[in-house]
Amino acid sequence: MRFFYRFVVKLILRLFFRVEIKGWENWEKAGDGVIVAPNYVSFIDPLILAVFLPADVPYAIERRLTKKRFAGFFLPLADTHILDSDVPLSLKYFLTLLKNGGRCVIFPELQPTTIGNPMKVSQGVAMIADHTNAKILPVHIRGTEHTPFSRIGHKPGLRLFAKVTISIYPVKELNIPENLKGSKRSAAAGRALERIMNEAALWARRKEKPFWDILLDARREFGGGVRLFSDAGAKPVTYNGFITRILLIEGALRAQNLDGDYIGVLLPTSLGGVISMYALQKMDKVPAMLNFSQGPRTLVNCCRTANITTVISSRKFIKLGKLEALTDAIEQAGLRIFWLEDVAPLITTGKKLCAALKTPFLSSNPVSMDAVERPAVLLFTSGSEGAPKGVLLSYKNLNTNHAQMFTRVDFYRSDRVMNAMPIFHSFGLCGVFMPVSLGFFVYLYPSPLHYKTIAAACYDERITILFATDTFLTGYARAANDNYDFATMRLLVQGGEKLKASTQHVWFERFNARITEGYGVTECAPVVSNNYYAHHKTGTVGTLVEGLTYRLEPVEGVHEGGRLWLKGDNVMMGYFRITAPGVLEPPKDGWYDTGDIVKFDDEGYITILGRAKRFAKLGGEMISLAAVEETMGELWPDDNHAVTVIHGETRETLTAITTRAGLKRDELRQRFSDIGMAEIAIPKKLIYMESIPMMGNGKTDYVMLDEMMKEWKENGE
Repeated sequence: MRFFYRFVVKLILRLFFRVEIKGWENWEKAGDGVIVAPNYVSFIDPLILAVFLPADVPYAIERRLTKKRFAGFFLPLADTHILDSDVPLSLKYFLTLLKNGGRCVIFPELQPTTIGNPMKVSQGVAMIADHTNAKILPVHIRGTEHTPFSRIGHKPGLRLFAKVTISIYPVKELNIPENLKGSKRSAAAGRALERIMNEAALWARRKEKPFWDILLDARREFGGGVRLFSDAGAKPVTYNGFITRILLIEGALRAQNLDGDYIGVLLPTSLGGVISMYALQKMDKVPAMLNFSQGPRTLVNCCRTANITTVISSRKFIKLGKLEALTDAIEQAGLRIFWLEDVAPLITTGKKLCAALKTPFLSSNPVSMDAVERPAVLLFTSGSEGAPKGVLLSYKNLNTNHAQMFTRVDFYRSDRVMNAMPIFHSFGLCGVFMPVSLGFFVYLYPSPLHYKTIAAACYDERITILFATDTFLTGYARAANDNYDFATMRLLVQGGEKLKASTQHVWFERFNARITEGYGVTECAPVVSNNYYAHHKTGTVGTLVEGLTYRLEPVEGVHEGGRLWLKGDNVMMGYFRITAPGVLEPPKDGWYDTGDIVKFDDEGYITILGRAKRFAKLGGEMISLAAVEETMGELWPDDNHAVTVIHGETRETLTAITTRAGLKRDELRQRFSDIGMAEIAIPKKLIYMESIPMMGNGKTDYVMLDEMMKEWKENGE
């Protein structure tokens, strides 16, 4: 009778849900003593697994779920056993089964998620695996989250029937250190199981297509009439409207016969800038995002680094930003500038009509592993500590990092994002390509420095997510006229620099919002680690994202932590350097040297100790200049500070630069001594400046600062 029931249910599910199983070979290779661990996104997940996985595998079901309305369909289909953490005897069956080399299915979350990502992964399930030395076979179900059977709020693209994919991944082991005992061992086992589940979610969620095809897939999923982008002061643009504009700009650019694979883009965070990126990618060109906050010479060197011969820009933007020196330098270097204003005469009414009629019928290309290996975008490092380098990122790099973020951050279909970070910066690109695939609205603003305007816009546009650096978050909080300016803010993600305790305090006290600090580098597309709801530790930058491996190399004079090296699918294709224009320099053996000195605690949380270049050896000791800056920021949070070393003929002098008028060196020394700062780490010189040189991303421009200090020294000041 069970066989017949299974057959009928399987036929119905295959018909309406088009169930597809991937990775069946991993099931066959898993061996003995295995816990099959699926994610849990809807009440019908057990039903689907029961008929599509082998019938002889027993299932663990949490006692409370047996009373749910859908359990009546599932229970007759499989060999089910109650799993109740309050009843130790309920565990005996599974412990015996696994010790004897059997298999069983246990949902680590025990009940369906309400947010999409794994919620509370049971330490009890992890301890079952640990006690029996069982392996974990991760299984990821995708598609049922779109159905009414899911408990997920803010459901994207809700429908009665959806295509369901069951992905089976290679078997894993918990690998808990033998020296851990008791509660510490339980916690470590829980973290290990959670990481296995998150890695499965990462590979299942990663898109294997270029951004143009992802855009078309998202349009099909969410609807062409859904609002996607809005420019400052302009009407919102829907998926269909966005696609139509891309087609029009693409046609105009193709008519220009652009030379080279890399095309410079000198545009702000705006609809024109985003459309230009997509149009170039659709043409199989690579948009090279140019930093307009750099000087003319540096900008031209960036173009030469990647053999860029054409730059796309806007006369209106150049005029409003007073950036004529940049475009003059570009033209004097023999490079061509294509102005977006010149597109208008090329776009006739007939072309507009043709593009509008074509848009609804466009469909994406199938998955192509070759296509995602292609370059997607060229960014340039900030150059805050030296000459900028070109960082080439592939679609695979960016898609992997987007999936890594999806496993950490709960994005909702109803979210509204404020993206004021420059799109020449990897942080700014997080607010462009990723939201397109998720179907939520993005408000584009051209400058993060317009603090009052952005605070008001967050209220007017009901913004729920904001990406920013500490410098900008401080400015927004000060500029807010009313606490209601950020009343709708749900998620604040900070990166790019150290989050000051004072910034966290102000946002929590005034706006009841907690800032989640992360760590990223352009070369990793960019997120490396972050704090999030499930795992948060103040003072750290969170835990490493799934899919990344690391190693620490010891640094002479630094007694804890080491120099961080990273390897993973989100690590860049390679560097372009001015010393070898057009020659791609890939990371050796896939390992990227971040140049950051970090330490990991027992739970995997990362603390940034400073840049390797930002350490100075004074009196035989290695001093972190970033740590001294951080201390000054905590003591005088309303001002900006920087610390550098002035090199003399006989010695090096630790020097503090501050915007705090009236601060004396004696006061500085006393305050540092009061908090226990070592004498050798107290700056010997203190210099006042009205403003410390900053880059467009909010970071201190140390190259310019060192040049100013050199000039200051030469003038004998």
